[in-house]
Amino acid sequence: MTRIRYIEPVDSDLYHDTRTTFLNSVVSPGTQVEVCNVSLPPELAGPMLPPVPLYMNEIISEVLKAEQDGCDAAIIGCCSDPALPEAQRAANIPVIGPLQAAAAAAASRGLRLGILAPDEHAWKTTANWLRANLRHYGMSDVVGPIRFVPMHSSEEEESLIGNTTLSCADVDEKFRERLINSAVPVALKLLEDDEAQAILFGCTLWGGMIESISSHVPALCLDPVITALRCAEMQASL
Repeated sequence: MTRIRYIEPVDSDLYHDTRTTFLNSVVSPGTQVEVCNVSLPPELAGPMLPPVPLYMNEIISEVLKAEQDGCDAAIIGCCSDPALPEAQRAANIPVIGPLQAAAAAAASRGLRLGILAPDEHAWKTTANWLRANLRHYGMSDVVGPIRFVPMHSSEEEESLIGNTTLSCADVDEKFRERLINSAVPVALKLLEDDEAQAILFGCTLWGGMIESISSHVPALCLDPVITALRCAEMQASL
């Protein structure tokens, strides 16, 4: 039995049950996926990654714990790949991030990759973080445009970051609605303006939803959670 630990880099078990069920419904036979989350101070709690990266050591600690517990691979469940290079250096098991996995998938098919990300965080900071990681991976030439998806209407200003009142169903409904009504139009505009032939829907909270809209987007549509999972399965088998 191959064991993969999926690490939610937020201090919330909001997604534990749904994520565990989904991952184990799409995993290959003979593989089991476990889900955990990091522990952070109360001021960093919430359903999305905090804007200040004070969680890096906790992510690395969870990766090392996965290795100590006998897991064959670990996935860091955020498309910014927080702490990924450091965790890969510290651990002796494969450590996978959705961004690196998606760039590798696009490169292996000879495709230029575009990325969509929610606009919950400061977009310039996020874009530069992604670009810096891609340079570290040696994959900056694979990725073209990074575009941001509006997550709020004009009359709805409350951020998801730090919001501890939301249920898993609330977050799921929000991301599904924004995927259909905002992300798909942004994806179509990206494909019209750029030669990209693959798109990473770059938030793990869209995990499991991408198949439902892929027929409307004329490109290889990469689900961040499934792409990372397939990469982890492959790496664990080597």
